[in-house]
Amino acid sequence: FGSSHWVKQQRTIVGDMTEAQLVSYGFMAPGLVNGSTAWLLFGLLATVVAQLFFVKETPKITKVESRQLAMVVVWISTVCMWLFWAFVYMHQMVPLIRPQKAPAVS
Repeated sequence: FGSSHWVKQQRTIVGDMTEAQLVSYGFMAPGLVNGSTAWLLFGLLATVVAQLFFVKETPKITKVESRQLAMVVVWISTVCMWLFWAFVYMHQMVPLIRPQKAPAVS
């Protein structure tokens, strides 16, 4: 079967939408997976930067405690930013309002 066979088999189900448009990827939507991968890479890069440039021993904190604090700060902030991005992205995947054409003015 070629892709043209699939196009011929599509039928309108809801309004102007076809069966193919109603298929849901859910949490495995390509944009969501790619964006989540990007946030994971961001977290890993931020971890390396924090370990190299911001972990240091001072009179009030040991190097181990500084490293632990850096990890907590990096990963809590990365997860919070990823969640905010994911919520906004998923909200746009299924809009609550569809655009409506204004009546023609003659």
